[in-house]
Amino acid sequence: MARRRRTDKRMTTHPPVQAIDRRAAQRVPVQIMARFSATDSFQHVGDGVALDLSESGCKLRSAQVLPIGSFWDLYLTVPETSRPVLISEVRVIWVAGNEYGIEFLRVTARERTRLRHFIWKHMNCSTLRDGFPLFTLVDHSISSRPQLKSLR
Repeated sequence: MARRRRTDKRMTTHPPVQAIDRRAAQRVPVQIMARFSATDSFQHVGDGVALDLSESGCKLRSAQVLPIGSFWDLYLTVPETSRPVLISEVRVIWVAGNEYGIEFLRVTARERTRLRHFIWKHMNCSTLRDGFPLFTLVDHSISSRPQLKSLR
Protein backbone atom coordinates (compact mmCIF):
# COMPACT_ATOMS: atom_id res chain seq x y z
CA MET A 1 0.00 0.00 0.00
CA ALA A 2 1.37 3.42 -0.96
CA ARG A 3 1.75 6.23 1.55
CA ARG A 4 0.45 9.72 0.84
CA ARG A 5 2.20 12.88 1.91
CA ARG A 6 0.93 16.41 1.65
CA THR A 7 3.36 18.95 0.22
CA ASP A 8 1.89 22.44 -0.03
CA LYS A 9 -1.64 21.74 -1.27
CA ARG A 10 -0.75 18.79 -3.50
CA MET A 11 -0.79 15.12 -2.54
CA THR A 12 2.12 12.93 -3.57
CA THR A 13 2.23 9.15 -3.43
CA HIS A 14 5.34 7.21 -2.45
CA PRO A 15 5.78 3.45 -2.73
CA PRO A 16 6.07 1.57 0.58
CA VAL A 17 9.54 1.03 1.96
CA GLN A 18 10.57 -2.61 1.59
CA ALA A 19 13.01 -4.36 3.87
CA ILE A 20 16.02 -5.98 2.26
CA ASP A 21 15.84 -9.76 2.43
CA ARG A 22 19.35 -10.96 3.32
CA ARG A 23 18.49 -14.64 3.44
CA ALA A 24 21.01 -16.93 1.81
CA ALA A 25 18.41 -19.54 0.80
CA GLN A 26 14.70 -19.81 0.05
CA ARG A 27 12.64 -20.47 3.16
CA VAL A 28 9.46 -22.43 3.51
CA PRO A 29 6.86 -21.92 6.24
CA VAL A 30 6.80 -25.00 8.49
CA GLN A 31 6.09 -25.84 12.09
CA ILE A 32 8.24 -28.74 13.22
CA MET A 33 9.45 -29.69 16.65
CA ALA A 34 13.07 -28.89 17.47
CA ARG A 35 15.41 -29.75 20.31
CA PHE A 36 18.69 -28.10 21.00
CA SER A 37 21.65 -28.99 23.16
CA ALA A 38 24.99 -27.54 24.11
CA THR A 39 27.54 -27.92 21.31
CA ASP A 40 29.88 -30.92 21.78
CA SER A 41 27.77 -32.42 24.56
CA PHE A 42 24.52 -34.26 24.27
CA GLN A 43 23.01 -32.58 27.32
CA HIS A 44 19.44 -31.56 26.47
CA VAL A 45 18.92 -27.82 26.90
CA GLY A 46 15.55 -26.94 25.43
CA ASP A 47 12.69 -27.46 22.99
CA GLY A 48 11.03 -25.26 20.45
CA VAL A 49 9.29 -25.05 17.10
CA ALA A 50 11.25 -24.40 13.90
CA LEU A 51 9.58 -21.95 11.52
CA ASP A 52 10.59 -20.58 8.10
CA LEU A 53 13.07 -23.37 7.42
CA SER A 54 15.82 -23.22 4.80
CA GLU A 55 19.09 -25.00 4.07
CA SER A 56 20.99 -22.20 5.81
CA GLY A 57 18.83 -21.46 8.84
CA CYS A 58 15.42 -21.10 10.42
CA LYS A 59 13.34 -19.10 12.81
CA LEU A 60 13.01 -20.89 16.14
CA ARG A 61 10.29 -20.19 18.70
CA SER A 62 11.20 -21.32 22.21
CA ALA A 63 10.53 -20.42 25.83
CA GLN A 64 14.22 -21.12 26.54
CA VAL A 65 16.45 -18.01 26.50
CA LEU A 66 19.11 -18.24 23.78
CA PRO A 67 21.65 -15.40 23.79
CA ILE A 68 22.74 -13.80 20.51
CA GLY A 69 26.01 -15.35 19.38
CA SER A 70 25.51 -18.58 21.32
CA PHE A 71 26.23 -21.92 19.64
CA TRP A 72 24.03 -25.05 19.82
CA ASP A 73 23.35 -28.41 18.22
CA LEU A 74 19.87 -28.53 16.70
CA TYR A 75 17.69 -31.60 16.15
CA LEU A 76 14.75 -31.10 13.77
CA THR A 77 11.91 -33.62 13.97
CA VAL A 78 11.06 -34.03 10.29
CA PRO A 79 7.71 -35.86 10.05
CA GLU A 80 8.61 -38.03 7.04
CA THR A 81 11.68 -39.57 8.66
CA SER A 82 12.27 -41.92 11.57
CA ARG A 83 15.10 -39.93 13.14
CA PRO A 84 15.66 -36.18 13.60
CA VAL A 85 17.83 -34.16 11.23
CA LEU A 86 20.94 -33.13 13.17
CA ILE A 87 22.44 -29.73 12.46
CA SER A 88 25.74 -30.15 14.28
CA GLU A 89 26.39 -26.46 14.90
CA VAL A 90 24.04 -23.48 14.78
CA ARG A 91 24.39 -19.89 15.94
CA VAL A 92 21.75 -17.49 17.25
CA ILE A 93 21.98 -14.35 15.08
CA TRP A 94 18.93 -12.36 16.24
CA VAL A 95 16.33 -12.37 18.99
CA ALA A 96 12.78 -10.95 19.00
CA GLY A 97 10.85 -11.92 22.11
CA ASN A 98 10.66 -15.71 22.18
CA GLU A 99 11.73 -16.07 18.51
CA TYR A 100 15.30 -16.57 17.36
CA GLY A 101 17.09 -16.34 14.04
CA ILE A 102 19.20 -19.47 13.71
CA GLU A 103 22.08 -19.83 11.25
CA PHE A 104 23.20 -23.34 10.31
CA LEU A 105 27.00 -23.43 10.44
CA ARG A 106 27.92 -27.10 10.20
CA VAL A 107 25.74 -29.67 8.45
CA THR A 108 26.97 -33.02 7.13
CA ALA A 109 26.29 -33.83 3.49
CA ARG A 110 23.84 -36.58 4.50
CA GLU A 111 21.86 -34.31 6.82
CA ARG A 112 21.86 -31.47 4.26
CA THR A 113 20.39 -33.87 1.69
CA ARG A 114 17.64 -34.92 4.13
CA LEU A 115 16.93 -31.27 4.97
CA ARG A 116 16.91 -30.23 1.30
CA HIS A 117 14.51 -33.06 0.43
CA PHE A 118 12.11 -31.99 3.18
CA ILE A 119 12.26 -28.32 2.09
CA TRP A 120 11.64 -29.15 -1.57
CA LYS A 121 8.61 -31.25 -0.64
CA HIS A 122 7.10 -28.31 1.26
CA MET A 123 7.62 -25.55 -1.32
CA ASN A 124 4.46 -24.25 -2.94
CA CYS A 125 3.48 -21.55 -5.44
CA SER A 126 3.26 -18.80 -2.81
CA THR A 127 6.78 -19.67 -1.63
CA LEU A 128 8.14 -19.31 -5.15
CA ARG A 129 6.26 -16.16 -6.18
CA ASP A 130 8.27 -12.99 -6.85
CA GLY A 131 11.56 -14.54 -5.83
CA PHE A 132 14.85 -15.11 -7.55
CA PRO A 133 15.33 -18.36 -9.47
CA LEU A 134 15.75 -21.10 -6.92
CA PHE A 135 17.77 -23.62 -8.84
CA THR A 136 20.32 -23.56 -11.58
CA LEU A 137 21.77 -26.47 -13.48
CA VAL A 138 25.25 -26.74 -14.83
CA ASP A 139 24.99 -28.34 -18.26
CA HIS A 140 28.28 -29.80 -19.53
CA SER A 141 26.77 -31.60 -22.52
CA ILE A 142 26.75 -28.65 -24.96
CA SER A 143 30.35 -27.51 -24.77
CA SER A 144 33.41 -27.71 -22.62
CA ARG A 145 32.39 -24.52 -20.79
CA PRO A 146 29.64 -24.96 -18.20
CA GLN A 147 26.41 -23.12 -18.86
CA LEU A 148 23.97 -22.07 -16.20
CA LYS A 149 20.25 -22.58 -16.81
CA SER A 150 17.48 -21.25 -14.64
CA LEU A 151 14.46 -23.43 -13.98
CA ARG A 152 12.23 -20.43 -13.48
